Amino acid sequence: MEMPKVIKAVQKYDQPQIDDVKGEIHRLLTQFDLSRKIKPGMRIAITCGSRGVHGLVDVVAQTVEEVKKCGGKPFLFPSMGSHGGATAEGQTEMLLGLGYTEDVVKAPILATMETVQVGVTELGTPVYVDKNAYEADGVIVINRIKKHTEHNNKTESGLLKMMTIGMGKKTMAKIVHSYGVWGLVNIIPANGKFVANCPEVNVLCGIGLIENAHDRVAYLEVIDNKDIPRREAELFEMANKVFPFLPFKTCDFLVIRRGGKNISGTGMDCNITGRFGVWGLNEPEKIYSSGSNDFNKPTGTPLIEKIALLDLTEQSHGNAVGMGQADIITKKYFNKIDFGVTYTNGITTTFLDKIKLPFVADTDKAAIQTGLECLNGLMRIEGKKTKDTVKMCIIDSTLHEGCFLVSKGLYNILKERDDIEFIGDFVPLEFDKDENLLSNPLQ
Repeated sequence: MEMPKVIKAVQKYDQPQIDDVKGEIHRLLTQFDLSRKIKPGMRIAITCGSRGVHGLVDVVAQTVEEVKKCGGKPFLFPSMGSHGGATAEGQTEMLLGLGYTEDVVKAPILATMETVQVGVTELGTPVYVDKNAYEADGVIVINRIKKHTEHNNKTESGLLKMMTIGMGKKTMAKIVHSYGVWGLVNIIPANGKFVANCPEVNVLCGIGLIENAHDRVAYLEVIDNKDIPRREAELFEMANKVFPFLPFKTCDFLVIRRGGKNISGTGMDCNITGRFGVWGLNEPEKIYSSGSNDFNKPTGTPLIEKIALLDLTEQSHGNAVGMGQADIITKKYFNKIDFGVTYTNGITTTFLDKIKLPFVADTDKAAIQTGLECLNGLMRIEGKKTKDTVKMCIIDSTLHEGCFLVSKGLYNILKERDDIEFIGDFVPLEFDKDENLLSNPLQ
């Protein structure tokens, strides 16, 4: 199939945004009266995860400043399960790559993979926490609250997960994932609640962050430790209302310019693509293959026939978990894969579909051409496609920020919506001399 021309589409959102993140954290922690929990000389551990969340470095840096105002001695510790190759050095490198350098946050990073067992939950599961955090005088838990990439529940990814898998390092990551989806749904909230109320750990508070559809901070809240389990469920509902789903029901070909651990735990957010790679979960493709046309209802995600993932972010440090949910990657992506790091993360999660190797194309242009030539999945309901009818979408990443490049086939669907604005005219895709894709919806 000849490559279709594309036009830029921008989805219009009316959503809140916090521009002065540091100022808001100062206001919230002053209102919370952090000084009633931190006395001079106390060593305070602050969680830092592996996601490149916009504004999160500012949240951490201002929290460090507020701890110092109380006379505390803050330090950061990597809180990311088995990421970074499940080594202290690898996890420190990830944090530095995300901007948590001492000159920016004004606090050191103390990294270890050692954990200490602090109890057993009502489910009978052991509770482990990072040794440095355990030896501190108090812990402040910080995380983004959003949908998880591997299960559906009243809370998914947030403070409870951070206190379970993040603070529990590879030890708890293996325990939770050894139970599959049941472990994610049940152990995370149980262990998180235990840690939040454990005197030996002394969680002082949680700071929950919600992003808007433009990948910017929409809401921040400081939560007392005992209130975290209840309040996170409420904040999760709020986060779901601003989650940026792709605005179409079916798509022949989705091209993602870059993926990686700083973008999503699976490189590209499964809640955007509809491909979870987790045994037992409903996916649009499985429902469609059963003969049903109601594939869009269970997840809210579109049915996408082919996905090409063109590049792996430097901040991933070679961790290509999630590539198994793509059909095509490029040689430049492949050459950045650290299979040791990737397989460590994949085996820890037990979801081996996520680390399967897709077709490897020589270049971006070859990847896109291959995807177009291999389309036939939606013929049952939409017929055979041409360059004028194929529904192709290009996004920068699954943090798509409401910006897309779409072919005429998708344009004809989206033009009926009043929340989509089209910019410019249809133009051919641009590539450099090495056939790297230059066309970018964010430009």
